Amino acid sequence: MRSQLALRLRSSSFPLNAVPPSTSSTDYSTDLADLAAHILYRSPLPSDNHLPVFILNAAAFPDAKNIDYDALLPYVLARLPDEEELIGGQGYELVFFAGDSNEAATATKKGRPGWGWFFQAYHVLSRAMRKRLQKMYIVHEKNWIRILIEMFSTVVSPKFRKKIVHVSTLTGLALHIPIQDLLIPPSAYTTDRRLSKDIHVPYTAGRRAFAVQQPLPVSSSGVHRLPRVLREATSFVVMDSVIKTEGIFRISPRAMVIDILTEAYDRGQKFIVWREGNVALSYSHRREGVGEVWVGEMEQKEGYGLHMAAALIKQWYKELREPVFPQTCYMALEKFYGSYGDTKEPLKVSQLLDILSETDKWSPINKTSRKILTMHLLPLLSRVTEFQEWNQMTAYNLAVCFGPCLLHGPDPLEDVRIAGIISRILMAMIMHWKEDLAPKLDMDVCKFEESLRAPGAAQDQEDPPQDAEGSLEAQISGITLVDNDGSDEEVEQKPPLPPRPVASSEDVSRPGLSPAESFSSDTGIRRKPAPPIQSLPRYSVVVTERPFAMEHMPFYNTVPPDTLEHMPFYNTVPPETLEHMPFYNTVPPETLEHMPFYNTVPPEDLEHMPFYNTVPPETLEHSPFYNTVPPEEDIAPLGGLSEFSELPEYEPSSATATSPASMIARKPLPKS
Repeated sequence: MRSQLALRLRSSSFPLNAVPPSTSSTDYSTDLADLAAHILYRSPLPSDNHLPVFILNAAAFPDAKNIDYDALLPYVLARLPDEEELIGGQGYELVFFAGDSNEAATATKKGRPGWGWFFQAYHVLSRAMRKRLQKMYIVHEKNWIRILIEMFSTVVSPKFRKKIVHVSTLTGLALHIPIQDLLIPPSAYTTDRRLSKDIHVPYTAGRRAFAVQQPLPVSSSGVHRLPRVLREATSFVVMDSVIKTEGIFRISPRAMVIDILTEAYDRGQKFIVWREGNVALSYSHRREGVGEVWVGEMEQKEGYGLHMAAALIKQWYKELREPVFPQTCYMALEKFYGSYGDTKEPLKVSQLLDILSETDKWSPINKTSRKILTMHLLPLLSRVTEFQEWNQMTAYNLAVCFGPCLLHGPDPLEDVRIAGIISRILMAMIMHWKEDLAPKLDMDVCKFEESLRAPGAAQDQEDPPQDAEGSLEAQISGITLVDNDGSDEEVEQKPPLPPRPVASSEDVSRPGLSPAESFSSDTGIRRKPAPPIQSLPRYSVVVTERPFAMEHMPFYNTVPPDTLEHMPFYNTVPPETLEHMPFYNTVPPETLEHMPFYNTVPPEDLEHMPFYNTVPPETLEHSPFYNTVPPEEDIAPLGGLSEFSELPEYEPSSATATSPASMIARKPLPKS
């Protein structure tokens, strides 16, 4: 049944040819050969099993309405290993990026050939090509791809299913093979970014290209060299046919592509292709056991262009841990170079040398920033201005574009304020670089071009690994307390407090001690007695259950009367002396009668005033507040008092008995 279905699918169209015409034949098509090179190409490095890896890019498939797939198929199959190589070797692996390059919702959908064509294409493959296929990784799988694979596994070859590995993203592919060794097309990165924000690679080497600890790594020969990202991007920008492009460092590409390339360099992606028009640039990679490996052909739109390389250079300067012009130099730049912004006077060469010279101790920037300027930035921008007739990028335009990339302090407003001064300094450096600054700083064009060449040592082709940050050892050392003096002397400790006294049985049982002055039986600690009362109560009339005199109250007559005369505040001034004091009898009595406030109202007129004797005395007895409690019923039980009266006069007595007061009586009404 399966064989009959396969035969029907193969016979639904004309037979396909698996061998393309020879290059010397008139039937040979260069366009189809170039298109086939974009669809299927060999990755430069083999797999961990030492097998060749081929990349099949679905985004490069042409529209079936415009291209004849029957004529294209021989050119695509010709890029696979031939019979002799497959028979003598172990096989090959295939990575199929099934994502489409159409990103916009309104993009025209490409047409593809029918299902029968795929079955014919499979049977056109030789037996060695089908059997030597070890693994096939399908990334960013589409629905029609899954249906096609199921049909192959069911109808054509059931063993084909065991060779297929389905992964959804590049992160999943990194779990099976090292994606750093693959030549991944940019369309695959774009499709993966729509599915996942980041690409996580296990067992990374700890290399970084952006925001590194040491911006200029040291080569194996002991001299500073440019990092890989600056070396490759700058080499592509300064090419003669590329540097004339208008708008270098001014036109910004898509931010998503910048993030993709930044992540690729941080990940240590070995092969990145730069292409602008018909000009392409790619660096080789040296691997032990393989030798020098070069990148093959790739489609033009699958490479990264000039503006992407220029944006990547600016991104590297933006992400420096310490900017070229740090915040600590703002005050010095404003003091020595800020005045030129008002007078518009050009900066002198000597002033520029004070900033760039590595031997100058008073330069406002550090040595690393000076080396970056003299080794890469100023030679690059000076080279761009030599072609300003074509690219329209003068020294002023480049300074405006690059000035904000050289500073990123904590205060954005302060950065904006100082950006004008830095742009003015950078413009003067670009203008004087080739003729005045470069010869004095021992940096000519030949040294700049030499720094852009690929290093000869294999360990210098990649950036060095970064030290592990945030490790447990670093955290522990950050919080460990260490003596500044470094002495081994022990710190003298203060003696402990003396023990508390323990109460004895004699102290507790001593008579005459109040409970507050005695020891507690539970804790054995003497308690502090309560402080004495400093002020006396203000009440003078007390009614209790039995009559008693105020002399028996604890607060009355605290100080004996005979002792008051001997107290320092008693009779301090004799009475006869008071008459001679300035405030005593200041106004004579006979003068008071003539004063305006004395006897203003005659006594006989008081009776006729509205507020005098308003209530007659005989009416007071019937008032609700007068005699509320009958004396004979309620007052009698209160200690035998029959009426409200004042307490008896004080008579000295030696009685010291005290009795708590039960209540406080109201003050009696004055007698009429």
